[in-house]
Amino acid sequence: MTWKDSYAVGIPAIDKQHKELCDIVDQLYAASASGKSAQEALKTLQFLESYTLRHFADEERLQLSSGYPKYQQHKAMHTDFISQVTKLKKDMEATGVTIPLIISINQVISNWLINHILKVDRELKDYVK
Repeated sequence: MTWKDSYAVGIPAIDKQHKELCDIVDQLYAASASGKSAQEALKTLQFLESYTLRHFADEERLQLSSGYPKYQQHKAMHTDFISQVTKLKKDMEATGVTIPLIISINQVISNWLINHILKVDRELKDYVK
């Protein structure tokens, strides 16, 4: 999931974290697809999960401090995504790195992040001064 300038939402701190999330997703995909150990892929997925939790907490604090009116809906989307990542992590722990799981991880994480950044996070820019 290569970062593109078109993903920028116009809030430097959030854009930096989004870029780092893209880098982590790339590392996860590379570790899984290259045949590296399942342990390395799992470790990268665990790091993605913990980084995402920190990023969402930062983003939600910014929403609250700026009076963002869709805070509750946005937070619910974050909670849903964390649940999806946690399920993928449990699946990887149970089955190891499999081709269907790699495809699922790539689709779920990449699609969710891109859609969320481009459609939802961009709205926040209008409230942050």
